[in-house]
Amino acid sequence: MKLFVTDPAQPKRIRRPAPPAVFGLPVRTLGIASRWRSPATGALLAGEIGRNPSNLHLHVQRISLWNALGDDAATAAAVIDLWIVLGRCGVELRTRMLRNHYNALEDRHLGLYLAARLADGIDRHDPRIALPGVALARPVEGTRVFLKPATAPAAPAH
Repeated sequence: MKLFVTDPAQPKRIRRPAPPAVFGLPVRTLGIASRWRSPATGALLAGEIGRNPSNLHLHVQRISLWNALGDDAATAAAVIDLWIVLGRCGVELRTRMLRNHYNALEDRHLGLYLAARLADGIDRHDPRIALPGVALARPVEGTRVFLKPATAPAAPAH
């Protein structure tokens, strides 16, 4: 991969290559939400979060983008994704996001629900958090028991 591009007309002039683009927006850059405030950017950020869920910077950008656009449903979904990634960690960040976006969450009946789970976090398999737009939720209804202990077969009677 060439890190620099030279201009054949001026060999001494060096310029950096343009970033790759998807839907006309640069990918994997840290400042995309501050430059392109549109729903397409929100979809792009959700895709990036799906590929790299541990990148907290992308989560915060996505939350601030949807909040700036005034879309409460998408803001709540972005906050839920951040809560899923943080797990039991980041109580201060979760508290701040809950406080700042409480109205968007409470419109979906999740404000009090998340406040009760502030210390322990939420499980990505919880069906209550499976809102449209949540990229990381994997809802499972009922109890999750995927493997059961094997029982010893009964001895045949002779």
